[in-house]
Amino acid sequence: MKKLAIGEDDFKLLRQGNNYFVDKSLFIEDVINDASRVLLFPRPRRFGKTLNMSMLQYFFSNKNTEENRRLFDSLAITQSPVFEQHFGQYPVVSLSFKSCKGDTYEKIYYSISSVIAKAFKVYKFVLEKGKFLKTELEKFNSIIEEKANESLLSESILLLSELLHRYYQKTVFILIDEYDTPVHEAYLNDYYTQAIDFLRTLLGNTLKGNQHLQKGILTGILRVSKESMFSDLNNVEVYSVLNKNYNHYFGFTQGEVDEMLAYYGLIKSKQDVKNWYNGYYFGNEEIYNPWSILSFVKNNGEFKPYWLSTSANALVHNLIKDSDNTVKKGIEDALNNIPVFTPINENISFEDLESSQETIMSFLVQTGYLKALYHEMQNSRQIYKVSIPNQELRLIYVNTINKWFEKNIGSKELDDMLNALIANDIKTFERILSKFVLETLSYFNVGRRTKEVERVFQAFLLGMLIGLKDRYEVYSEKESGYGRFDVSVIPKDKSKQAIIMELKSIDTFNNETKDQTLEAALQQIEDRRYETILRQQGCTNIMKIAVTFDGKRVWAKTAK
Repeated sequence: MKKLAIGEDDFKLLRQGNNYFVDKSLFIEDVINDASRVLLFPRPRRFGKTLNMSMLQYFFSNKNTEENRRLFDSLAITQSPVFEQHFGQYPVVSLSFKSCKGDTYEKIYYSISSVIAKAFKVYKFVLEKGKFLKTELEKFNSIIEEKANESLLSESILLLSELLHRYYQKTVFILIDEYDTPVHEAYLNDYYTQAIDFLRTLLGNTLKGNQHLQKGILTGILRVSKESMFSDLNNVEVYSVLNKNYNHYFGFTQGEVDEMLAYYGLIKSKQDVKNWYNGYYFGNEEIYNPWSILSFVKNNGEFKPYWLSTSANALVHNLIKDSDNTVKKGIEDALNNIPVFTPINENISFEDLESSQETIMSFLVQTGYLKALYHEMQNSRQIYKVSIPNQELRLIYVNTINKWFEKNIGSKELDDMLNALIANDIKTFERILSKFVLETLSYFNVGRRTKEVERVFQAFLLGMLIGLKDRYEVYSEKESGYGRFDVSVIPKDKSKQAIIMELKSIDTFNNETKDQTLEAALQQIEDRRYETILRQQGCTNIMKIAVTFDGKRVWAKTAK
């Protein structure tokens, strides 16, 4: 069986090992055939941007061509006419700003300086060929030694492309991965204007009117506003998450996921996988989160929010937490599967993030926290229907909501609720949980009976149970017996009590009472033998709990 190298974004290392690889190589053909010289691909984090950029580097680079050619054996691009014409034909300047972080402008500046110096060192050998002026050699060495002043550094990539063009007699590919990481850092740490001024000049010099440039390709999370970042550039073709072009090259398609699930013997989980990790729309293509899919497969089909465990975007969480009631209401409606309609602006202006609902919603769409489907034209503006992509994202929102009520209600009551649960004090657990729902979750409306409400409640409850993580493992939708239980709480010390929960909303349409719903939930635990997997893991003391809800009231009951 092929291995799953989660997080490996070096194309060469991935292809040289016995690793499962989803072939996105025709991305190269589309890049070559694109009429634009400068391309920008904004996508959410962990959607394969860096791996695609690494693939481009190994394809176009005129260094180590025989070794690099083997990396593309059996891939689709080898059947394209562009392969022999363009493979290994160009000098490539590859930079990644992914690690350019810091709480001051000076830290960001020197971090960018180090990245550029590293790119220069790759071509240090060309200095020995005697084709350059003394002043050019001095600049080259100054940049390598990280002694360049701001003016020289802002022209450095242009200088390198000129020298390489002269040396190889070939125009240059310039690849800049995660170009906007310094912008996020600058905004969060209050040196936004200073950073934007430098980056605007650096990118303008590199990509605007550069006669030594074959193509410039950038990736990032956002398309930063033309008025700020790209005011010196009018030649950038942006392929955002709303654009149909290139839509299947970042993330996994349904066919790719089905093939992977079949290969690893998990195809029976196809529908649950779709509910948990699908739902991102790039143009008109529904896309899976690749990080989550790979993590799910590597963990033998365990459903959990893997994307939440990666380095979270602090800006997203702050925006949700500090947004006005209009934005919060939109998110609550989305959680409750109520349609939300809004214009989406592809050009993000950070200056407007705190005051503009449209900008915040646009930001959440571009960062992958919401999906957007075109709805209609309204007053010459495109209106989109936005919604939460999947169950995994619901948990991420709930985690943020939990932080709100910890701030507003206090973490002590949350601790009291969790301690009551593991101490079998179900009445206290029920009372505090009802209070949290009443004071925090306005989107639980009386009379909503859909399965969607149960999923929202499940996500909300799972978010709170994270507080037990030091002593317990919390699972949801895990297969056991003859079905999948809603929630289990398994002690790391198997001598302690484990818990199985079944969640049900009251079917008021059929005049179902809370007692009938509680009994039905407890009976389902028994009939489907949900305790099976807990006993297999060594749990002998298992408490079975039914939790039901109707509007903003919650009831809980244990099996006798």
